[in-house]
Amino acid sequence: MAISERRITPRFKLHTSLSFHRIEDLSKDEQQAKAINISTRGVYFATSLAMFVGEAVEVLLEIPKRVTGTKAAVLRFRGRVTHVESKNMPQGISGIGVQLLYYERDLAGIPKTGVL
Repeated sequence: MAISERRITPRFKLHTSLSFHRIEDLSKDEQQAKAINISTRGVYFATSLAMFVGEAVEVLLEIPKRVTGTKAAVLRFRGRVTHVESKNMPQGISGIGVQLLYYERDLAGIPKTGVL
């Protein structure tokens, strides 16, 4: 039996840099990662940090024009972890799916070089 596709927005295979941290983490230590794919509703990335479904996270991400439909933008998102996958990943690395709930433009956090 075929598995039905639950996605309602297209995914873009974009390996762009991002940073993230757990919202409950008082130290706010930013973790660095590479996006594996991005959509208008979520991001999937790989990390060695142990994460759990339901965790609230904040993600700083550059969204390219081909995803936004308008122009590229650096945005700070609030989201929640929807899935954690270790299958087909290197030892000690997990794939993390985050549903992006809302965002703000990160005008203060944009480096002058334009790179995260």
